[in-house]
Amino acid sequence: MPEPDVLLGEKGRAGMLRGFKSIARLLAITLGPIGGNIANAREPRGEPELLTDAATIARRILQLPDRAETAGAMLMRHMVWRVREEVGDGSATTAVLANAIAREVERVIAAGANAMMVRRGIERATEAAVRALDAMSVPLEGEERIAAVATAATGDAEIGKVLGEMYDVLGPDANVVIEPYIATYHDRAYHEGSRFKGGYLSPYMLTDTVRRIAVLDDVGIVVGDLNFESTDSVQRVMEHALRRGYKSVFFICRQMSDRAIGVLVANSERGVLQSCASNLKPVGDLRRGTMENIALLTGGRPLSDKSGMAADAVAPEDVGHAQRAIVTKDYFTIIAGDGDRKQVREHVSKLRQHLRATTDPEERTTLRDLLAQLSGGVGELRIGALTEQERKALTEVAEQAMKAVQAGMESGIVPGGGAAYLRCIPAVEELEAQGDEALGIRVMARALEEPMRCIAENAGVHAPLAIAEALSAGPDHGFDVRGKRVVNMFDEGIVDPTRAGAVRSPAASP
Repeated sequence: MPEPDVLLGEKGRAGMLRGFKSIARLLAITLGPIGGNIANAREPRGEPELLTDAATIARRILQLPDRAETAGAMLMRHMVWRVREEVGDGSATTAVLANAIAREVERVIAAGANAMMVRRGIERATEAAVRALDAMSVPLEGEERIAAVATAATGDAEIGKVLGEMYDVLGPDANVVIEPYIATYHDRAYHEGSRFKGGYLSPYMLTDTVRRIAVLDDVGIVVGDLNFESTDSVQRVMEHALRRGYKSVFFICRQMSDRAIGVLVANSERGVLQSCASNLKPVGDLRRGTMENIALLTGGRPLSDKSGMAADAVAPEDVGHAQRAIVTKDYFTIIAGDGDRKQVREHVSKLRQHLRATTDPEERTTLRDLLAQLSGGVGELRIGALTEQERKALTEVAEQAMKAVQAGMESGIVPGGGAAYLRCIPAVEELEAQGDEALGIRVMARALEEPMRCIAENAGVHAPLAIAEALSAGPDHGFDVRGKRVVNMFDEGIVDPTRAGAVRSPAASP
């Protein structure tokens, strides 16, 4: 174990900055459609893996030879991975922008500028740039544009095309699940209803043992964070369902005892009432929100023993209803529930307002999942590959593309290829400031050119010429490095989610 050490002043700052820049230069190689690959030799004699995703490359780096450099490298690593987790795209752009800011700040501080005043100028310029990005943002609509965002985030045109169709069909709150598929191509399937994570509690409840599913028609549904321990508790719910004329009953609960499961199985075998029970996989706020969603969709009530509710005290009005429920080992789907559509729409509106207001990444993920549950349809993205390892890699790519599309649906899209950042420069330069604060503003104005500069250099194009031609062409125009020409980025489908450009991480502060 290395001995503890304390680095002060220039020695510590310079070491961290070297590590920060080293990782940034490595990730910058991957930026753009003609970016390079990074070969990672994970084993001395093994075959190296070729990586193109900046966030994955950063995760492969555990330490550098110098411990001070490692600290700076880990700062960059954490920053780009956080952007990847929040938005699904923009990791390499984040590294390039952060490196440009660090480089320019190093120069002005070395010349004697006050670091805190420079930082204040950078923060003001950042706010102005974000406002400019929001002003130029347009809604993400249409299959082609959605596919373009998904493709830009991953580089996989086939997955992008399939996701473009699915989100266009299902809408912005699409409930899309990824399933492995043994084939040489990707496919999609659509299912009516809402899908939730949670599987049957016993294989004896299956109605189709070949397909390993339970299908319940005209089904009464009780949902609650309850433990059904006694036989009386399940018999009570079954009696409510029989009185209402339902053909089957579905329990969504925390746990169910073997005796209670035996009662359900026995009634199913005798043909009295087809029954099934499932647990809920989500935890915490997502679990509570999921129960509330199910109750809204089915016209029942979400139950919990934490409020004093007992499993043997379920009332008739607590039981919801749907035309069909399909239960598998990992999911259950509820089709055509009897819930009040007006209440569902009002709840969706509240969730969307909350999503727009919050900046917490975990809360945003929870709210997206809850909105997807109420979308009214389920899309199944089937990832095809012949080996398990390839399917796993492609699944990660698809998840990244889905995050990028969701970010675009929420915040809109802006011109890609660094063009949006160029259009932010006038808004930054208009800010009034004096002294070292003005230096910070100029630092940000110079850094905003860096994404397009890096993309052009990676493609072997003279960067100053590409930037000058893009600026002279007018709004929404940028330099297409594939065609070596200036184009309207929206017309060519070269776009990025607005949040990918505007995301700000505390770790990125200079």
